[in-house]
Amino acid sequence: MSAEALSISHFEKPDFEHTVIQSERIGIYAEKKSTVKDSFAEDVENGLTGHPKYLLPKYLYDKQGSELFEKITTTKEYYPTRVERTILKSCISDLTEICRNVEVISEMGSGSSEKTKIILDHFARNRIHLSYIPVDVSDILIESSKVLIDRIQNLSITGIVSEYERGLELLGQIEEKPKLILFLGSSIGNFEDDEIISLLQDVRGAMHEHDYLLIGFDLEKDHSVLNRAYNDSGGITRDFNKNILRRINRELNADFDLQNFRHHAFFNEKKHRVEMHLVSTEDQRVHIGKIGRTIAFGEGESIHTENSHKFSDKVIGEYAGHADLQVVNIWKDELSYFALTLFEPV
Repeated sequence: MSAEALSISHFEKPDFEHTVIQSERIGIYAEKKSTVKDSFAEDVENGLTGHPKYLLPKYLYDKQGSELFEKITTTKEYYPTRVERTILKSCISDLTEICRNVEVISEMGSGSSEKTKIILDHFARNRIHLSYIPVDVSDILIESSKVLIDRIQNLSITGIVSEYERGLELLGQIEEKPKLILFLGSSIGNFEDDEIISLLQDVRGAMHEHDYLLIGFDLEKDHSVLNRAYNDSGGITRDFNKNILRRINRELNADFDLQNFRHHAFFNEKKHRVEMHLVSTEDQRVHIGKIGRTIAFGEGESIHTENSHKFSDKVIGEYAGHADLQVVNIWKDELSYFALTLFEPV
């Protein structure tokens, strides 16, 4: 009998659409574009009229932004993806043994699911059927799902194109089979402290007694390594950062001149994080037609676009405690640049 994507039969939210792809082995739940765009416009207005100005990092990851980020992960300066993949390959046997009863694997911020292939390949070997539930704000997960389906014959996929919070709502409605929830790529570092705690509590709310959670944490290290990682010599991170302005131009009818903003990324030692900014190179005014606002920028004024927090073992343990989670195992690389941490409900 062929594998079929999970059906969320009790899901009745009208702002999602459901599509079945490829012989019913892929099912996609996606937020309707009108809902996403309205939220985008409101968030952009709030951010660019704030003091200081900011834009929410989740909006960096439209289709083009997600593709640029995938390119960032291949640069010689950006170590997290490369190191995390090395750790994953070395610990995969231990992980599959600990999680031997898992039947469903879900992933927050799945992107292209490149590293996830390592996990899915190993978990699928000893199972008649394995379900994968990727959650991502970009519909890049549709193409990656097609690749995975061709690669793994006993796999079915239920993709959720939405923000994490909405994705977790759906995940909690799926039948109570043992799950392994993934949050790879140090994406958790994009959130503030209170947001991390809230997110982990939401994840915990979607977990049952026999579920596990695997998170990638970028660890504290020499500042020069961090600064190089977010200022690659090829300028891909610069293009990724500026892409959010291009998206506002396209979706909100704005007239940002990307040449009038420079990429600025640096490690903020006090806050234990790398910050990304877009800095105005001159006094200028930008009109955003969708919200009917003209925004003034002074020379040197910045738009704060993203944070990437760096963690210690102590802080990781504290976060777990706030969310009623406990650490099962921690796997690190030889230089302790990165940690894959497995949690279970208390």
